[in-house]
Amino acid sequence: MSEQLYAGIDIGATNIKYGLVDGRGTMRHRDQVTTPKNASAEALFEKIVVCGEQLLVEADEAGAMVPYLGVGSPGSVNMDTGVIQGGCPNMPHWEGFHLRDRLAERLNLPVMVDNDANCAAAAEHRFGAGKGYDHIICLTIGTGIGGGVIIDGRMYRGANYSAGEIGHLLVGGEDAAEHSRYLEALVSSKAILARLKERLTADSTPVFDSLIGDDMEQLTIKKMFQAARKGDRAAIEVIQATARILGTALAGMVNVLNPEMVILGGGIAEGGREFVDIVRDTIMARALTAAVDGLEVVPARLGNAAGFIGAAFLGSPAPSEPEPAGN
Repeated sequence: MSEQLYAGIDIGATNIKYGLVDGRGTMRHRDQVTTPKNASAEALFEKIVVCGEQLLVEADEAGAMVPYLGVGSPGSVNMDTGVIQGGCPNMPHWEGFHLRDRLAERLNLPVMVDNDANCAAAAEHRFGAGKGYDHIICLTIGTGIGGGVIIDGRMYRGANYSAGEIGHLLVGGEDAAEHSRYLEALVSSKAILARLKERLTADSTPVFDSLIGDDMEQLTIKKMFQAARKGDRAAIEVIQATARILGTALAGMVNVLNPEMVILGGGIAEGGREFVDIVRDTIMARALTAAVDGLEVVPARLGNAAGFIGAAFLGSPAPSEPEPAGN
């Protein structure tokens, strides 16, 4: 009898990550390609088709069967229709695309599509930092910010499958510039690096001079943490300010949802324990005492594989959730 492997694709604004996992969540194959920049929805779709085809080839060469394909996509995903409803500021051309049915037709395989952050949250709940917990907020911090909410052990998607869009939380007042009113505009990796670049352009530091010279294009989240560990004040202050902004926003979420655990994923959360510690301290200081009693705030455990691992198991939904679309 052929082994059964689960296939998942995680569509990001920077990269498309994809892989095969077994029933225990162990990765058997993984790869990634660069997401085409400023491409049409059709061009992006063709890239996704190629990734799906490669997964099927890899499974076939391993003598394994793939029962369906799971896909995590940015934005709000209608689970009834498989259509990207909106909420994709970094990929606006993607809104309204009929991803599930189009992909099922091209690959001749059942397909299930969900929000990418929901997929990451599901993976952390099933195999990662959230295993054994039933009330979780999971945040993914990358080019944008995504969130997944698990209540009573089940993904909470809301009335129109738009729950968990934490990056769209309003955090600035009416006097704030339009572009800086939302959490994503302040805490995404793109926003963090923009703030750091602005500061270094005005006043370079010896540590960054040694790391990147005068080439700001070499500045990354990883190098920011390297500089912070070497005592660079610019890096330290940007990290601390970002963590406090995020912690303040999450304190409100904790007051509303009362989770057992907050999981922080993405390069900024995985780059240094100090970031997670400041977020935790800020939540503890600003949320209700009862809401933070027993609360754990931890880094994600599955890294950037969480999205496609969670997507890979979308085809085994709870009884009240829709089944994968087939031909």
